[in-house]
Amino acid sequence: MSVKDKLQIYLVTYNRKEKLLATLTAILADNSPIRDFNIVILDNASTDGTSELIEEYCKQYSNLVHIRRKFNIGGNANIVRAYELASACEKEYCWVLCDDDKYDFSNWNEVEERINAGDDIICVSDYVFEDSEDRQKTAFQIVQLTFVPAGIYKISNITSDVLINMYDAIIMMFQQICIAIKCINKNKTIHVIKTPIVLNGLHFPDRVDAESLSYFRGADRNWLLERKINTNWIVGFIEMTSLIKDKNLRIKTIEVAISYKDIFNCWRDFYNYMENNIDLKNFNYFYEVYKSLSPIRQKLLRNKYKYKLHKFVLQTGFEYKLNFIELLNHYKDNIFSIKPSYNGKHKVLMFLGIKFKSRRKARTRTTVERERERE
Repeated sequence: MSVKDKLQIYLVTYNRKEKLLATLTAILADNSPIRDFNIVILDNASTDGTSELIEEYCKQYSNLVHIRRKFNIGGNANIVRAYELASACEKEYCWVLCDDDKYDFSNWNEVEERINAGDDIICVSDYVFEDSEDRQKTAFQIVQLTFVPAGIYKISNITSDVLINMYDAIIMMFQQICIAIKCINKNKTIHVIKTPIVLNGLHFPDRVDAESLSYFRGADRNWLLERKINTNWIVGFIEMTSLIKDKNLRIKTIEVAISYKDIFNCWRDFYNYMENNIDLKNFNYFYEVYKSLSPIRQKLLRNKYKYKLHKFVLQTGFEYKLNFIELLNHYKDNIFSIKPSYNGKHKVLMFLGIKFKSRRKARTRTTVERERERE
């Protein structure tokens, strides 16, 4: 059986006519090894001429299928729908593509070799890996597979629990790594090819603008769930890593993600981001991130964030989700302490940042002191 009969391809798109044109030109070119593969285009109710462009291509290529939704269900939901359709198809593997990336098929032979070898995941992107050793490290592989087209997946791994988690993750992003994490938890195989096939469109000068990157495209931003509005890259990613059974791997994966150049680049920038972008209104997001870090990172984040934590304690009570004893130990000098004043006449009790003074009692002479005076 040829790889063409084993691999089903899905292409998700919404209102990116020019980008989609470039993508279709690349994957249907005469030298493209997938030009004759079955390709289903999931059009999220585009309104900019994208739908009409797809119809034109479908007339020229019988292997293309156009599914245009009546309503825009959101980019994440469209991606999940692709995997759900894949789970019901008769092929062995699926590959979900986006409409704004670039392709280099010079190493396609290795992809076919790994499909024929029966690997569970073939990773066809490599921009997260800093060196050849990283390609074999599971934490780096998970971060790389957050890029939707990076993974070609064996369809048998798309199970009910994977799809349930995918649908739950729509509001937080990164639903596609549910398959990867399921495979990792089961000790299944991931192969990273030597030369990448798909190149992230964000890394090129003609990348799409910030507005076109939004997962809110086409939605009324005045009428969105607060959780959806406030979820950012790191909050969504950390939520997904909760599926990783190995705690050490989970922490390592988060470390890799935060340090990656296109995310925060370094921990200092991450701490600054947390301090500047999380306030009392969305403090629960701070906790979600905080609890997933290593103890050392937690301590450093507390040190950076201590003024906001103290303000939070003052305004909402001594406990929200952070452990109160932990807070007391860390902020004992500011939250609760008893100190003598400089002149020695008062004691100062500090509780939750409020100072209470009490006058020291006059010292009474002891019998021993009186006897010494007589002498």
